[in-house]
Amino acid sequence: MNQSLKPATYRHATISRKRRAVLPHLGNYLLGNLFHAVVGAKRIPPALSRRAVASGLEKEQVELAVKQVRTLENLPRILLSISQDRLSKALYWEDLGLKPRARDNYLESALWGLYAELFVCDPAARAKVMAQYKSSYAAAAPYFSNPAQPVEINYLSGTLKGYLRLPASQSDSNSDGEFFRSNHPCVILFNGISSPKEELHYTENSLLASGLATLSFDYPGIHEISGETLLSFNAEELGNSLYIYLSSRPEIDPSRIALHGLSLGGRLALYVALKNPGRFQAVATLSAPYDLLTDLDLLIPALRRELAISNSTAKAAIFDLARQTPLTGHLSAIEAPALVAGGGKDLIAMPEETRTIYEQLGSVDKKLILCPGATHNCYEMMPSLRFEIAQWIKQRL
Repeated sequence: MNQSLKPATYRHATISRKRRAVLPHLGNYLLGNLFHAVVGAKRIPPALSRRAVASGLEKEQVELAVKQVRTLENLPRILLSISQDRLSKALYWEDLGLKPRARDNYLESALWGLYAELFVCDPAARAKVMAQYKSSYAAAAPYFSNPAQPVEINYLSGTLKGYLRLPASQSDSNSDGEFFRSNHPCVILFNGISSPKEELHYTENSLLASGLATLSFDYPGIHEISGETLLSFNAEELGNSLYIYLSSRPEIDPSRIALHGLSLGGRLALYVALKNPGRFQAVATLSAPYDLLTDLDLLIPALRRELAISNSTAKAAIFDLARQTPLTGHLSAIEAPALVAGGGKDLIAMPEETRTIYEQLGSVDKKLILCPGATHNCYEMMPSLRFEIAQWIKQRL
């Protein structure tokens, strides 16, 4: 049954992604080039504010930071200075023993650093910024209402870094008055390729509030060659490793595991569900692109404009991801309950593609959410859309 946050009807597009991607931005492109030629500035992607606010930063602070930036090259410096300021405050409050205040500042420091890293070009400098924001998040992790436990997941010959978070502990007693801990249903989160697990904090909070455990992780095999980021991991083996790990955890019920993917991670979640029939009880995707190959030369700039990939991500990486996760003609094999959500103004996972995924799924129990005014990842609809998805998953685990 088709269910939407707002009534909307979309037909399969007869125009190509090329026209959909170029025409709405033609005016901005011409004006942007003129502005750049006159004052030497580059346009800051509007997706930055949408994404940062949806991930937990205050809108007024983000807008103020952006207003201080005269050129795009100065943006990382501004964001990093705010990150360092929050880190200093966190250390101050922790020295005073005020853990909640320290936690909040550690988390903000991590988020500001995370967004700064998106715009750092030098690989060595980017690695340094990444290490800093991951360290800040790790410092906040034990103080969350639902602590984030650092975990290592065996994958082929190496390990994946991740966080496991459990909902509020619930104890039941048997007839002899002995207490035992019930196993929790769990949701595996697949973020965008260039988006770290630390950014999923508020998505996790929505799921945790619904009584669901969460597992987030960093993708394996992402490395740089000649300044370009490449991917080299096996999606099927990745899903297998994640399932085996959760099956080994006594806190998790392996018969109640769901998948939730965002952006390119949504495509991965669908493929993992496809290759592991019966293992996962539900799959929910948000802005998952169905077609990664048509107009690829224009799709790459669109992905960068929406910060779905970094500026260093190679075209070959997206091609390799498309090759490893074929969906066309295979989605009918997915019979688990499925939720497919997307934005009506999304130029990466266009609404026609979102509807195509929904229609081709073999699931009897499936739901379609189209948000007419939303862009990629539907940041404009947060936090209500997160709650909607969390409740849907809860009802199926």
